[in-house]
Amino acid sequence: MSKPNPFSEFLRSSKERYLKDVGEGNGKQWTVTMGNEAGDLDSLASCLAYSWFSSTIRKTQTAALVQMPRADLKLRAENLQAMSLASLNPEHDIMCMEDLPTIQPFPSNRFALVDHNRLLSKYADGNEDVKIVAVVDHHDDEGLYHDTADPRIIQVPTGSCTSLVTGVIKRSDQRDTIPPELATLLLSAILVDTMGLKPGGKALPADRDAASFLLPRSTLVQSANAINTLSASSSAKDVHEEDAVRNLTATLVQKKYDIDHLSTRDLLRRDYKEYTWKRAWATESPPIQVGLSTVPLGLKAWFSRDGTKFWADVDVWMKERNLAVLGILTTFRSQKKNGKEKAKRQVLVVVADAPDANQLEAELWLGLESATELEFEQRPIKKYEGTEKSNAGSRRVRAYKQGNVKATRKAIAPLFKSIVEGQ
Repeated sequence: MSKPNPFSEFLRSSKERYLKDVGEGNGKQWTVTMGNEAGDLDSLASCLAYSWFSSTIRKTQTAALVQMPRADLKLRAENLQAMSLASLNPEHDIMCMEDLPTIQPFPSNRFALVDHNRLLSKYADGNEDVKIVAVVDHHDDEGLYHDTADPRIIQVPTGSCTSLVTGVIKRSDQRDTIPPELATLLLSAILVDTMGLKPGGKALPADRDAASFLLPRSTLVQSANAINTLSASSSAKDVHEEDAVRNLTATLVQKKYDIDHLSTRDLLRRDYKEYTWKRAWATESPPIQVGLSTVPLGLKAWFSRDGTKFWADVDVWMKERNLAVLGILTTFRSQKKNGKEKAKRQVLVVVADAPDANQLEAELWLGLESATELEFEQRPIKKYEGTEKSNAGSRRVRAYKQGNVKATRKAIAPLFKSIVEGQ
């Protein structure tokens, strides 16, 4: 007989009760916690964890909503692995977009935002008395919800938002009630985001402190004796040296880069964020949609694998999402002559044909190539395609090598925004 999992039971129960209340017109009695729409492990874990904290410790009726279709959960093997380690059933424990009835306005008006700090308009449109009751994030602060959000924690930089959510739990007087399965899920997200808390990498003190709190409370450490031994021998500074941390990191990173079975379209939507921005030079025109996809695969390997189908899938995705601009941010590692691996990043930008595409294209190229902090160097696309002539044809597209390999979408998205909005 399997051991009861209180975290799974909490998620399943809150999902069922929330959907029942929504069906009966009582959705406004609930707070809905959500991560960002990219659906990475950081957003997923932060969302589920804060809903548990809000419900169990703060005694506020809260449900977790994952902002992606259930079918897209399979695009991230590391998410599935982490949920498996936490003994969660994605089908029954996770509430995805299609679980909700297709009604407008959104059935709830109280929201807790994690891993982002601006509510998407589709949740506010036509919705009376919308209130953001909590924000926990590590992206640039957009300056909203100071008068309603409690807590309102936006800490930049921090390697993982889950570290900040863990800090919220850690500071409560019921910190030791955290279920081992939840501790494991949070720890998994921190390790993926910081590459195992590697010194010199993205991990900061908040990440190390969170990991040192979570590890002895996780399912990775089963007995009380093991917990006492680990707590005595491990500190926030050296938690990355623990065998359990190293082994879990290796497993999760291997899963993260296991993408051979995914098509170009899958890769574009796997880690995707979409933005709506108003062009400074087109005041009479509506805002445009800009999509940024982070993909753990280099362009050369990608073109070699998918050939001309790459461009066909890009065209379909841009049309499907009504994008004026698509930015593909690649992140991967290559092996040097001495056998060590080197982190690399590239950016491929595609501008859709439109009446004012010439102006948009010119502003983008100028802005990106003037961003010295990101160290963009334009590269011929045919170099990555391995062809005499690029298969991009007449598309408005440029490829860049990104010298600053530490700059992720968190740094690149604000640059795109400032270019489009003319800030």
